[in-house]
Amino acid sequence: MKGLGAAKDTLERQMPYFVEICPEMGACRTASINLQLDHALRIENPDFTTPRIPWGGLPGERFSFLKIALEGPLGGSRHPAWIYIPHDSPHFYNLFQIEVITKPIDGISYGTACQVHIPRDHRKFPLIIV
Repeated sequence: MKGLGAAKDTLERQMPYFVEICPEMGACRTASINLQLDHALRIENPDFTTPRIPWGGLPGERFSFLKIALEGPLGGSRHPAWIYIPHDSPHFYNLFQIEVITKPIDGISYGTACQVHIPRDHRKFPLIIV
């Protein structure tokens, strides 16, 4: 889905901090893939959360990441990826939308069906939010 269009610029400034914490992220593009989910996803235990990073000034922003595999386009290869969670994003509480960072992937464009594979224990159940 179409995002705000801000991640390309902001990720260019944020990525050096992320790579310092997780060198594996050095292979990721400095842009995100915005996915609209069919099921709500609440990440309570990310793989890691950064300290406040002053990428845009003080006091800085925290980010969390969950390692996943992104199958895209649907039926294609699985690619190592990260769910990118900027804590100050207006989408932080939207359980049906995620941002993913990964290496460049051919064949993904707006409207392409993809699947997120979470390689660690997780539970699936209906979620009602009031």
